[in-house]
Amino acid sequence: MVNNSDVGWDLPQHVCLTFESDSDDDASSSDDDYDFTVTSSEDDEYDDDDGRDTTGGEDSSVSPNSAAGEMDRKRPWEALPNLALANIFCRTSIKDRSHNIPFVCRSWAHAARHPPCWASMVAENHYFPGNSAADFAFLLDSHSNFASFVDPYDGRRSPHPHRGLASLQGLIGRAGGGAAVTSIYFFPFLTSAGATPNDGAILFLIAEQCPNLKHISFHGSYNASQAAILEIIHCCKKLELVDFSDSPYFNASILEELSISCPNIRGIRRNGNLEPSFSRALSTGFNCLKLVNFSNSTLVDKDLLKIVTSCKKLCYLDVTGCQGLIYYMHIIKVASAKIANILYD
Repeated sequence: MVNNSDVGWDLPQHVCLTFESDSDDDASSSDDDYDFTVTSSEDDEYDDDDGRDTTGGEDSSVSPNSAAGEMDRKRPWEALPNLALANIFCRTSIKDRSHNIPFVCRSWAHAARHPPCWASMVAENHYFPGNSAADFAFLLDSHSNFASFVDPYDGRRSPHPHRGLASLQGLIGRAGGGAAVTSIYFFPFLTSAGATPNDGAILFLIAEQCPNLKHISFHGSYNASQAAILEIIHCCKKLELVDFSDSPYFNASILEELSISCPNIRGIRRNGNLEPSFSRALSTGFNCLKLVNFSNSTLVDKDLLKIVTSCKKLCYLDVTGCQGLIYYMHIIKVASAKIANILYD
């Protein structure tokens, strides 16, 4: 075990960074052999090598020259192992990973090339206890927004369809290949308004190269064909969360294919217009469905009743802003006995 006092990283005194090595010989261990934990306590006291208290109390035995020498021996943050830096970078936005972090220093640029940094376009932060960052971004938030789905290009779109494809291909390449990619929202790669749409080409690229995809958002896409949507469904059989908000792809035939090809679907978000027959398709084929968000949609009472009575594993339901609901309070009162979290207004 190596702690921060041994290696001299320049950390605040109340922070302790501990590295566990899988190897008995620390000198021969590479960066990838370490796991790290960070503990913090404002009240912990820290003694330097001479046994003197360095928590802020005065000590006449410490000279300015010795303090300066101690600082010289400390190693900066960029000297952290690459695996530790990569773990931290995964908690930043895709924009920071693309345009900011690689340009801080050579050490950070090298760490940012680790494939795990690019497996998900969503920052790996946990917003709710028991739910992942993907749960929040692709489903729990009332609607898709730029807080979770950060646009690395700040809304700039190219009129050339191949530009977006090349950008997405580059992101997949940074992840070490599409097999490592788990989460994608693809509206940043779409062409500008009035240009030739590339929605279908992007979907076919994802279907071809990302077989282990778990989370996808169709938010902001309007021009993909039914064949392109079905290609994603048939090729990405490990899908768990699907965001259909602000897209025209949510219909009974798509839901039927999704239930057959992707048995692990546990969450669906849809804002906007709902077809009259959607609740039948949703309630018959999704045996693992736990999270449903229909906020700000055209959901009506009979569809709500069908969903809460047929989806046996449902534990989260968001129906806020659904103006078509009239007698929903009675339905929600009955459903609340088995559904832990119901959001309504």
